[in-house]
Amino acid sequence: MTTALLLILALTACLGFVFLTAWKPVLGCGLFALLISLTTGLGRGTIVPLLRPNEAILLMLLAGLLIRRLGHWEQRPITSLDLALGCFAVGGIVTPALVLFVSRSPDLYSVDTLRNVLAPAQLFLVYLVFSRTPMSERERALVLNFTMAASIIVGLIAVAELIDLPGVRDFIATNYPPNPVPPSWDTLYRPTSTLGHYSAVGAFGALNFLLALALATTRHPGFNRWWLSVVMAVNLVALVTSLTWAPLLVLPLATVVVLLLARHIPRELGVAVAGLALAFVLAWPSVSTRSDQQGTFQAGQVLVIPQTFQHRMDLWQAFFMPALLDHVLVGTGTVIPSLVPDHLILFVDNEYIREGYRAGLIGIGLLLIMLGGIALAGWRARFSPVPTIRALGRTSLALVLFVGLIGVTAEYLFFGGVSQEFAMIAGFLGAGAVAPISTSSAR
Repeated sequence: MTTALLLILALTACLGFVFLTAWKPVLGCGLFALLISLTTGLGRGTIVPLLRPNEAILLMLLAGLLIRRLGHWEQRPITSLDLALGCFAVGGIVTPALVLFVSRSPDLYSVDTLRNVLAPAQLFLVYLVFSRTPMSERERALVLNFTMAASIIVGLIAVAELIDLPGVRDFIATNYPPNPVPPSWDTLYRPTSTLGHYSAVGAFGALNFLLALALATTRHPGFNRWWLSVVMAVNLVALVTSLTWAPLLVLPLATVVVLLLARHIPRELGVAVAGLALAFVLAWPSVSTRSDQQGTFQAGQVLVIPQTFQHRMDLWQAFFMPALLDHVLVGTGTVIPSLVPDHLILFVDNEYIREGYRAGLIGIGLLLIMLGGIALAGWRARFSPVPTIRALGRTSLALVLFVGLIGVTAEYLFFGGVSQEFAMIAGFLGAGAVAPISTSSAR
């Protein structure tokens, strides 16, 4: 009886979300932006059979938008940004599928392999949603505020995990089981929040910090200054508490990109820096322990390679790169060859090597084309009369640099929560490039 009741409530909620989206697309998009990072760490099949909750939410959002467009489909010109993301998604799916089909690989009939092959589709679908859904300047600001509100929730949960508030770690471990980590990795507890991976927490915090900073530099009237200050501060704190060095080391470069494009430093940044300092003070025992484990702060040495990154490089040289050399042009259809030990196949930990397995040099080239297309659109957006588009352009340029660099240390672009927001920002940027909203409509 209880199961039947829960099923009825779940179906009612799903149908409600679909029809809410069909009635008011901005509300559906806003709820998607809020819920996606709060559900991505839930296991596959835990709520929806065969799917992760974030995948089900995207499908419901698409269903609502399709209902909305029935009978009045609007044509929209295809832009260079559409082509950049479309080629990455289509090429990243077709190439491994053909490799598996031509080689008659038995992995072609593996559900897990097919999911890996289709992975770029989700990024492209999110991009299409936000580039094709008409929104006013005020509606766009609403969705971005939902996004930043979600980042605060994610960040506060991460802080609660690190300081070990009673019950929080047990709740996360039970409902948001963390992804496995490589053997012989550091044993220090690192918060995964609702994203399922500590590195995703760090990247997500950096992404939302850059978004809030870019909005602050435009002095956008739709975003309260204190609200942006809080968003930046909390996400910097979350980045520190994730104990993930790569995003923390690259973030200053991305921050400089935003400030150079804006040509001024907003006052809100001061509050964020104060939050960062406080985070280091409060989390210093964990930060210090991890630094000692990694050997990052050694007397007399300016640059020290962290232990885990050195371990990654050893694995790349010993297993992953040799296994890829025979398939360097078109990849292996996402399948890791048997040369790599079974206990390591989940830990490529490099965006470019992973793309090499997906589609070889073709896949790496498509990834670079996509990042280049987003960077070009962001550069053009600096002339937009719309404050949000200018801010998103600055954010996009900073994110291309950020993702391009930290992608050397892990597959950040496809971390749950991170990839969806990355695609959402690109989608908004694409929408602004085609049909920019006049400044009068933003008042």
